[in-house]
Amino acid sequence: MIRYNELMSPDDPDTLPLRELHRIAGGACRDCRTRYTAHEAVWNVALGFKNAPRCLACLCLRLNREPDDLRQQLTDYVTRRDCYLRAWQEADRMETGAASAPDRDPLPTPPEEPMAVTDATWDAGDMGCGELVMELRIRLNSLAPGSVFTVRATDPAAPEDIPAWCRLTGHGLVSAEHPLYCIRRREG
Repeated sequence: MIRYNELMSPDDPDTLPLRELHRIAGGACRDCRTRYTAHEAVWNVALGFKNAPRCLACLCLRLNREPDDLRQQLTDYVTRRDCYLRAWQEADRMETGAASAPDRDPLPTPPEEPMAVTDATWDAGDMGCGELVMELRIRLNSLAPGSVFTVRATDPAAPEDIPAWCRLTGHGLVSAEHPLYCIRRREG
C-alpha cells in the first residue's frame, strides 16, 4: 500500500483524489449507514460528495440515476483523469492488494438526430469547467423540457466536460462538434 505522507503533497491538486480517498475510505454511507467500498469512495470524491459519501445505491437514489448508467458514467470519468485513475488504483490495492484500471465500455456516440432547431444559444467563450457547467445548469433550467440549447465553448476541456456533464445530469447531447454543442433539456 502506498504510504500517505510518502506520496502526497498537500499543495498538489493532482493528489486531492488520493488524499480524500485515504480520508474517507472505510466509512459508512451517509444515508443507509452501510460501509461503502474504496471504489465508491473514489466516485464520491469525483462527484463532490467527499464530505457526505454514500454507497452506489444511495448515490443512485439521490441523483435519480440507474445504477448501471451511473456506474458507467463515473467509471468513464475516472479513467479519463490521471489523478482519479491513481486513486482508483489505490482503491484496488486497498480492497484486493492489486491495482488495475476499471473496465470501461467505449464512449457511446450520441444518437443521430436531424439538425435540431435551437431554442436558445450562448457563447461561453473559453470559460472553464466549473463556471461553464454552473452557467449551463442555470440557462437550461430556464428553458422548457425538451428545448434545444446551443452553446459555443472554446475551452480545450469542453469536448470531455460537456458530454460528461450531460451524461451525469440526464440532458441529451444532440451534437458535439467542438466548439459547438447542442444540448436537449431533459424532460421533467
